Amino acid sequence: MIRQKNAYQVLRVFSGNNAQMVIKSHHSGVDGMKKIMSVLAVSAFMLTANSVLAGGPGKQMIYDDGCPDECQQQIDDLQSSQAQQNELLSAHGSQLEDHEQRITRLEEPPWNPWYVRAGVKLVWPKQQDFLSRYIDTDMGWGVQLAVGKVINMEVGAFRVEVEFADQKADMSDTDGDVKLRTYMVNGTYEFPVVDMVSVYATVGAGYGRYDLNAPLVDNFTGGTSWVNHSESVFAYKGGLGVTFNLDEQMAIDLGYEYLGNSHAVINGAEINNPHSHNIVTSFRFMF
Repeated sequence: MIRQKNAYQVLRVFSGNNAQMVIKSHHSGVDGMKKIMSVLAVSAFMLTANSVLAGGPGKQMIYDDGCPDECQQQIDDLQSSQAQQNELLSAHGSQLEDHEQRITRLEEPPWNPWYVRAGVKLVWPKQQDFLSRYIDTDMGWGVQLAVGKVINMEVGAFRVEVEFADQKADMSDTDGDVKLRTYMVNGTYEFPVVDMVSVYATVGAGYGRYDLNAPLVDNFTGGTSWVNHSESVFAYKGGLGVTFNLDEQMAIDLGYEYLGNSHAVINGAEINNPHSHNIVTSFRFMF
C-alpha cells in the first residue's frame, strides 16, 4: 500500500534580477516528487545563468548609457594639458640649470692667467729730415714678442705685458732703410662683445732705438752724405683691435697701432716726427 503524503510544487518566477519561489501544495506521490525535482533543477540552472550574465554573484549588468565620445574627449584634453605642463617643466628645468651654472661660475675664483704673445706686423714709417723733407719708405714688416698677465674684471679684462718689438722698412727712391727697435710696457683693456669676440684698446710706452741708414742730400751744398747712425729715443704707441677667443687658453688679436718716438739726432741733424702706422696680428697662449 503506498502512503500518500503532502507534496509541494515549486514554481520559479523572475522579476528583474530577483527570483521568487512559489510553493504550492499538491498531493501527487512519486509523480509529484519528480515534478518538484524537475522544477528545482530548472530553477538552479536559471539562477546560475542569471549570476553569470550579471557579472558575478550579487552583481548587476551595467549598460553604459553615457557618451563615450565625450569621455574620450575629456581624456584627450587631460593628456594634452599634461603634455603642455611637461614642456613647461622641461623649460623651467633648463633655465634652472643655466642659473646654477652661472652661480657656479660666480662662486669660482676668477682665473687670471699669465700668457705669452707672438705677433707679426706690416709697417708704414714716416719721418722728416732737418729741412722738413719727408723721407719716403716702402711698406715694411716687423715682429713682436711679449709676456703678460690677464686681470679679469667684472666687465671685460685688463692685460699688462712687457713687449719687445722690431721693425724695418726700405727707402722708396734710394738704397737704405729705417729701423726701430722697442722695449715697452703695454696696458690693454679688452671688452667682450659675444662669447668668442672682444674689442680692445691698448697703450704703451718705453725705450726705443731708432736707426737710419740712408743717403741724405744737402740742399745748401748739393752734396750727398751717407747716414748710418742709431739714436736712443722715447717710444710710445696706442691702438685698437679685435680679439678672437679660440678657447680659454688661446686667442688671436688683430688690430691697428700708431707707433711714435721722440726726435732723433743723426750726425748732428735732427730727424723730426718719426712714426709709423702698423697693422698687427698676434697669437696669445694663456697658462
